[in-house]
Amino acid sequence: MKKTRRNLIAVAALLLVLPILGWLLLLNQGIVATPGNPVKAPFNQSDRISTIELIEDESGDVRARFKNWEEGDAELTADEFYQVLLERQRNQSWLFLLLDVTSWTGVAWVFFGFLGQAVFMARMVVQWRASEKARSSVVPPVFWWLSLLGSSMLMVYFIWRWEIIGFLGQSTGWFIYIRNLWFIYGNARSAEDS
Repeated sequence: MKKTRRNLIAVAALLLVLPILGWLLLLNQGIVATPGNPVKAPFNQSDRISTIELIEDESGDVRARFKNWEEGDAELTADEFYQVLLERQRNQSWLFLLLDVTSWTGVAWVFFGFLGQAVFMARMVVQWRASEKARSSVVPPVFWWLSLLGSSMLMVYFIWRWEIIGFLGQSTGWFIYIRNLWFIYGNARSAEDS
C-alpha cells in the first residue's frame, strides 16, 4: 500500500514538474517571451493557414514575412503587417471571430471538436440511465466505448489546435478506457472458456 502511494506521489510530482521544465527550456531557447518583453527576430509563428516570420536585417530593422495559402507570400514592414492584421480582423465574419479560426476549414474542425465533446458527454448520459434503471451505480461497456471514441476525437482536435493541455487531459484517460474494455472483454472470453 505504501509503495502504491509513493508511486502515485512520484507520478503527480512528475506531472507538475515536467510542464515547468518544458516552459523553462522554451524560455531558455528564446521560443517564448517573458512577460512584458516581445519575442525578438528571427521568429516564426504559424496557425496552419498563415505563417508569420519576423526577420531582422543588417540595419536592425525588423520585417515581417507573411505567407498565406490563400493570398500567397508578401514581405511587409511592421506597420504594413499591422495594417494587414487590422484589415483582416475587420473583414472577418462573426463566426470566424467567435470560433477563433481564419477559414471555413477551421470552422469544420471546430464542429468536429464539438462533435467529439458531444460523444464524450453522451457517455455520462448512458451511464446515468443505466444506473437509474438498475437502481445502483452501473458502468455499462458502451460507456467505455463512448469514452474512447470521444476522447480520440478530442485528441485529434487538440492536435489541430496545438492545445497541449487538452490533449494531455484526454490522452491520459484514453489508456484507462482501453484497459477497462480489456477487462470487460477479457473476462467475457475467460468465462466462455470455463
